[in-house]
Amino acid sequence: MSKLLLVRTDGVGDALVCAPLLAALRDAGHEVGALLSTRNAEAFAPGALAQVHVVERIPWPAHGSTPASYASALQGARAAGYDAALIASEEPEAYRFAREAGAPSRTGFSNGWEKPLKSLWVRAQLTRTIVREASPWRTREHEVETIFRLGAGLHGEASPTRETRRLRPLVCEGSGGGGAEPFVALQVAPKALAAEAGLQRFAAIAAIVARDRRAALFAASGDAALAQEVGARSGVEVRTFERAAEWRSALCAARAVVTPDSGAAHLAGMAGVPCVDLFEPSPHVAHDVLRWRPWAAPSRTLVLGPEPEAAAAAVAEALRELLGTR
Repeated sequence: MSKLLLVRTDGVGDALVCAPLLAALRDAGHEVGALLSTRNAEAFAPGALAQVHVVERIPWPAHGSTPASYASALQGARAAGYDAALIASEEPEAYRFAREAGAPSRTGFSNGWEKPLKSLWVRAQLTRTIVREASPWRTREHEVETIFRLGAGLHGEASPTRETRRLRPLVCEGSGGGGAEPFVALQVAPKALAAEAGLQRFAAIAAIVARDRRAALFAASGDAALAQEVGARSGVEVRTFERAAEWRSALCAARAVVTPDSGAAHLAGMAGVPCVDLFEPSPHVAHDVLRWRPWAAPSRTLVLGPEPEAAAAAVAEALRELLGTR
């Protein structure tokens, strides 16, 4: 058995795509800790990780974390005495942290000739390098499959598991299936609702979902005003969450999830909760769907047009396919 450090300091969804790798490493007998951020530190259920070291990311577009949080996390990682680090990140700080933590074996990604200078620097931080594409249109696999390659040689699994009986306990308290409460969770994602057209469209989706089934709008406390606006237009109740752990537990209990592509889709995908995952049109949307769709749960992915009524009808039909009629 080895002590392994998983490094993933991005968002909630970025952390959750590591769940199949975590399942394989744990079942192989390894003790796995993680370096996470204040954004995704509660992405996993209690006990899924042996230790969690947390950094506070500097707001985008700056890179890195606050010096005090970095120093504290580094002290904890050094005390843990990790044998190896698996760096599931593009952030230079993530590679520096693994080296400074003293892990003698360090595996991570480079972008090869797409980013030659960065790749040379990354290789100097690692003992084993895996090449991955930097350009989204070159992607040919799900992000779960890419991350899973970090664990080669540390377990005996040829491919990442899609068994929710193994994945759900990593993200939900308890190992039972979803649907403990008979409602559909509609995730409020500010990026997708920033413009008036997006707000109108999601309100129409919420209204048609609530017409057939009990529904609730889910939002972080910081997005409460946006959620209340959607609720006022759709007539759907709003649930806000102060902590990611509370949101995670509530979403695990949902009958289904409807969400703009976000951490909610990845949580549903690992928890076995049926999910309708909504993507915006773009030149690379086919690759986005391939890379980021829900992993293991029953799901439908929809690329939405601008018309609210058409989008709402498509979501309602996708839910009927997943759940059956009322």
